[in-house]
Amino acid sequence: MAISVIQTPSTPFDMAYGANPITLGNISGNEEKYALRVFIVGQADPIADIRQTPNRIGRAVFDIQNVLQAYVGPQNNQVDSQHYSGSFAPQNTRLSLAGPTLVEYQIAYAAETGGVVGTFTTFPEVFTAIAGSKQYFQVPFDTEPYQVLAASDDANPPCTVIDRYAKPLSDNDWVDYNDLDLPGYGNIYSSPGGVDVHNVYRDDQCTKTFYQLVARNGFNPPPSEVQGIEAFYILQYGATSSSPIVTNIVTNTQSNGGGPNITIGQGTLVGGQFQTITIASGPANLVVPLNANTAYYYIIPALYGCSEDPQSQIDVMTRAAWRAQKYIINEPSCLDYDHVQFAWQNSYGYRDYFTFTKKVEHSTKTKNNNFLKGAADYNGLDYSVDLQDRGYTTYSQKIENMFKVTSGYMRDEEATLLKHLYQSAEVKVRFSTGPYANQWVPVTITNTSYNEKTYRKDRLFQYTVSFRLASNIKSMRG
Repeated sequence: MAISVIQTPSTPFDMAYGANPITLGNISGNEEKYALRVFIVGQADPIADIRQTPNRIGRAVFDIQNVLQAYVGPQNNQVDSQHYSGSFAPQNTRLSLAGPTLVEYQIAYAAETGGVVGTFTTFPEVFTAIAGSKQYFQVPFDTEPYQVLAASDDANPPCTVIDRYAKPLSDNDWVDYNDLDLPGYGNIYSSPGGVDVHNVYRDDQCTKTFYQLVARNGFNPPPSEVQGIEAFYILQYGATSSSPIVTNIVTNTQSNGGGPNITIGQGTLVGGQFQTITIASGPANLVVPLNANTAYYYIIPALYGCSEDPQSQIDVMTRAAWRAQKYIINEPSCLDYDHVQFAWQNSYGYRDYFTFTKKVEHSTKTKNNNFLKGAADYNGLDYSVDLQDRGYTTYSQKIENMFKVTSGYMRDEEATLLKHLYQSAEVKVRFSTGPYANQWVPVTITNTSYNEKTYRKDRLFQYTVSFRLASNIKSMRG
């Protein structure tokens, strides 16, 4: 009887930090063990070769999460400052691909008898693991909230309809469901899946990541060009304007750092590193120039299809297939301290942000490694002592840069987002002034206890975060 694969990780992707079970069954009575191999796509040698005896019902349940975790990690160091430049940022930095956050792999299986392994059979499915985490009970991991489902619009061929809207790979839960038709242009631009809202400042640098592979309705598939995010609309509004003061479109093409399309409407299949797309989204690193009068702006991820704008010259829908991202630009208060912006790896393996605007405290913590040195030099001509000769001498020092920062008052949704900052193992900060100004510096959070606060029980509330720079200050020996 041929071995069969009973259970596999979720498709089109699963989270590496959490159970990734593979169950094999149908071993024959003459075979002693199941054998499982894991291969990175494109590599001939396996990254894991595992054996397991059948359990009491004749199956073998493998969990390969520890294998996968060795091959994924945080996004590239420069992602938080993506497309940021004091004067000019290259076009190909507007978008970025998955990088080390994603790995594609395949499995092969066989049976072992008397220490001899039979011929391995390669399972045809290609699996994807992302450097995020999931709850212990999320087996299989539900990918539907993050993947758009598209179909053909039979009433208006060859147009596209969206059967399921998606959200980004972010822990932000501040979603506005009353802002579905964006102001101006006769409601041409809309976001039926809701609008994600962010409070930011004009010098903030941010990114947002989307899983872009579109699920195509098997009974009524959309046009072949509909494979992923076709483009992003950027709509900028003034404080009192009822229509956008600036409208731009940024195509998801390789020349902009994204892809896999080279030209709009190419319909290239999405796979590998192209499965996630990260867009530079903050006021200071926005993919298009930020108008000086802009008070808030929207980023709309859109599919190929018929535009709701009858004057449009391009085949890109103006309805957001993934939630539109709304960034509200707050102007600094005269009571603010120098701002400290945090960026951290969220539970999906990508980046979230928050800016602390109130009290900033800086201190150093020094630990000396001392030894007692004799005052006299016994290798000298005679016994002599100088008053300034040192007794206790510092051989080495450990000097830590310590900070404590306090937030402004915030909403419940923002407090929920901060929970993931406290839990993240990969955190960076950007100071607005000083020697590290506008640079992302790796830090370690030192107060990792998060206490939930809400307006209902705490009214106005703030959070304080203590951290130290991940690299210590170097000092000379005494």
